[in-house]
Amino acid sequence: MFVVLLAGGALLRATALFACWPALEFYGDSYSYLWYAKELRPGQVRPFGYSAFLKLFSWSPSIAVVPVVQHLLGLGIGAALYGLSVHRGLSRRLAAAAAAPVLLDAYQVNIEQMVMAETLFAALLTAAVLALLWRERPSGSMCAGADALLAAATLTRSVALVLPVLAAVYLLARSVGVRRLVAFGAGVTLPLAAYAAWFAAVYGNFALQNADGFFLWGRVAEFADCSRIQVTPRELPLCSPHPPGERPGPNYYDWDANSPRAAFGPFGAETNTVFRRFALKVIVAQPREYTRLVAHDVTHCFEPVRRVGSRDWYLATWQFRAGHPDPRWQIHRSLRDFDGAVTPRRHDAVLGGLLRGYQSVGFTPGPLLAGCVLMGVLAAMAAAGYGLLRIRQDCLLLVGMGLVLLVVPCATAVFDYRYLLPVLVCLPPAGAFAVAQLRLVRARTRPAGRRAGPDLPTRPEPPPGPPPDLVGRAGRTGWRRRVRSSRGTTSSPATPRSGSPAPP
Repeated sequence: MFVVLLAGGALLRATALFACWPALEFYGDSYSYLWYAKELRPGQVRPFGYSAFLKLFSWSPSIAVVPVVQHLLGLGIGAALYGLSVHRGLSRRLAAAAAAPVLLDAYQVNIEQMVMAETLFAALLTAAVLALLWRERPSGSMCAGADALLAAATLTRSVALVLPVLAAVYLLARSVGVRRLVAFGAGVTLPLAAYAAWFAAVYGNFALQNADGFFLWGRVAEFADCSRIQVTPRELPLCSPHPPGERPGPNYYDWDANSPRAAFGPFGAETNTVFRRFALKVIVAQPREYTRLVAHDVTHCFEPVRRVGSRDWYLATWQFRAGHPDPRWQIHRSLRDFDGAVTPRRHDAVLGGLLRGYQSVGFTPGPLLAGCVLMGVLAAMAAAGYGLLRIRQDCLLLVGMGLVLLVVPCATAVFDYRYLLPVLVCLPPAGAFAVAQLRLVRARTRPAGRRAGPDLPTRPEPPPGPPPDLVGRAGRTGWRRRVRSSRGTTSSPATPRSGSPAPP
């Protein structure tokens, strides 16, 4: 089954390459990544991780090398999730189900065709998950490597900054030992500290970026009531004179030329501090409005269809083009190469139309992701005393990572379906692990056998142990050996062999 899914994913990616040659670019983000890759400087808005990735391929005469590599990474992510699931003893069908969303989701294929950081981020996150979950007790080098991968993911997309905390809690629950925890901490601290020092050498402040306060202000500006907070003269332009129901969303406040942000000039540490301080005061003064807004956007992720509201980012930005793009989608600008020069693009209307038609149905539905969350939590909580402790902890780690990747963008920026895609690395595997765990719970809580009649003794049961679909190969072998041993030492009456005296 997995081979079929992998072939289908490869066909979708090959079609995307020919339909949108040589690449797709999102104005603003893609241009910024390419510019900083050329200048070899950290950006104030976006970390340098993806620009460093682009720099590796700047030798190529065509920008097409980027989507080609990213499509290979997408297929590799699916293969890695399948391999991890099989290695952990899940059935091949469950393992294939865990990898299917990454392989076949049309929005995932679209983002791989773009010069955008999401594919690299997902690949780094997948590698970190493999390092943490592959062994019963990850070695010190694997712990350090997992955290170094999470640090690299953070320097690719800052939303991952919380993930090392979850991984550290997971390792504490796994009782891996002090030395492994120290190696894990060093793996994330050293890269991030080194990057912050480089950032300070360029911009003067020890940080990873100078835009977190700016994005947070855009998030709260649509409901901020300045009459409920103390506003300094410097913050006064951030107050809107319009009632909340008539205000636009973060798209306007973050990027529109008429936004109050324009009065503050370019990005910088001092300006970012002003925006952050104002936003935090609004959140403290209006916690109900902020919580309601974040909860609404998070639940939006779990809806069965893809739709956006007037305050969300445009869905069409991440869809294959079926006609002339609207300028608001920010995908109509000239295509740039590694040197910043304009490069010609070719769009195949037939192939693009086929991909657009597939994309209308070929995406991971929100209720499926919600089901993975609920199954993961259920398997972790309801399986206490029956299931495998390791799988309970694995489910909680994967569900926690997935929820962080959903909640943090909704709480700090804007609702955008682009931010949903890295979740495919965490939640579907969590759902697959949960199904396997609940199967084990059912097997262990099932009655030992039918009630024996007067002449029908109960058949001896094998000793309790994990079924073959929940442990690795070595574990399956040991479990079968214990089963054979128990059958050979059963207390049932032995049948006398022919020619031997019967017992008295």
